[in-house]
Amino acid sequence: MSAPRHVLVTGATGCLGSHLVDALVERGVRVRALARESSRTEHLERLGVEVQRGSLTDEADLTRAVRGVDTVFHAGGMVIDDPTDTSDELWRQLRHVNVEGSERLARLAAAAGVRRFVFVSSLRIFGFGNQVQWPEDGERTPADLYARAKTLAEERLLVVGRETGLEVVNIRPRFIYGDGDRYVLPRLVEQATRRRTAIVRPRALCDVVYVRDCVQALLLAAERPVAGESYNITSGEDLTLRDIIGEVGQALGTDVRFVRLPAPLVIAVVGALEAAARLVGRTFPLSRAQLRWYLNDHSFSIAKARRDLGYEPAYRLPDALREIRLDRFLPKAAA
Repeated sequence: MSAPRHVLVTGATGCLGSHLVDALVERGVRVRALARESSRTEHLERLGVEVQRGSLTDEADLTRAVRGVDTVFHAGGMVIDDPTDTSDELWRQLRHVNVEGSERLARLAAAAGVRRFVFVSSLRIFGFGNQVQWPEDGERTPADLYARAKTLAEERLLVVGRETGLEVVNIRPRFIYGDGDRYVLPRLVEQATRRRTAIVRPRALCDVVYVRDCVQALLLAAERPVAGESYNITSGEDLTLRDIIGEVGQALGTDVRFVRLPAPLVIAVVGALEAAARLVGRTFPLSRAQLRWYLNDHSFSIAKARRDLGYEPAYRLPDALREIRLDRFLPKAAA
């Protein structure tokens, strides 16, 4: 397949989407971005990107968005701040936007003659179980509604591909970090700048991926002769959570001091607090199910991406951190 020439990017104002747009513009690709009315698009406009205001749930907006493009990079969607929220209302919204909206976009893209549809999924679809070099076809046990929606969206999109001939590729990153990151680095920096950082299992594996490497994977997914496939995308480094927080601290010039907490005690305390919260009709921010994330290994095989896409991570964590203005992520009191 030839390189894309005219593309649609959803989620173009987010961390990954904005870096993807930068790379596409640098390559001379014509870019159209579908953005919500409330989104700030000054950066896109300075790059000469065609900005179309609209919604993933509006068929007319999506029909206009896919007209004339050869490739869709679908990185947009609804995110959630509270992974412990299991309400029917939240699931209704996630299903409407992230599942039905994604399927609608793909079907309209196929009808408009789009060739390739690259979907940004998530390795969260595999849940919090113990995973070491987990393959793409490993058991999926999504532990929150967001991951459940990503799982269902992947399945729906592959069906659309089989029914219409649209070349669908699912890309599953793990913890994307970089400039513009609003989720991973703020938490890592906050942990690295504490006087004491609690840790339950210091050697538990935890995969991440630098945003520039993730962009590389998306571009390869748009160009290589693959369709109907899904790919894990990480840095391939076999890092532990302690390694990651320590490297962030070193980049900030901070000596991170870790305090190891015994797992049985933490499990018991979290269980008691979770039960107490239920008694008063509230949700405790960390459930015993989520605690498994801190106790288990989470590393994912990228062998398939290397073989099929030619994906090779270019950035080790220390090198990536040197490129990032970490002071922007410091808590206000410490900045």
